[in-house]
Amino acid sequence: MHKMWCGAVASAEPVWHVLATDESVTLCGLEKREECEEQVQTDKLCYRCMTTLQTEMAPEA
Repeated sequence: MHKMWCGAVASAEPVWHVLATDESVTLCGLEKREECEEQVQTDKLCYRCMTTLQTEMAPEA
């Protein structure tokens, strides 16, 4: 199971990322920083994380 983390991208908008297994980086390569102290209200997802997750979850041919 993968965990989600809300971090900012270059535009500084909060975006939900998927954490890698060791939880220190995201699937798109962003280094995880401290958890947000406030609740973040966004439904935006990191496209690169979601694409990588989809590839990882696909059944092997």
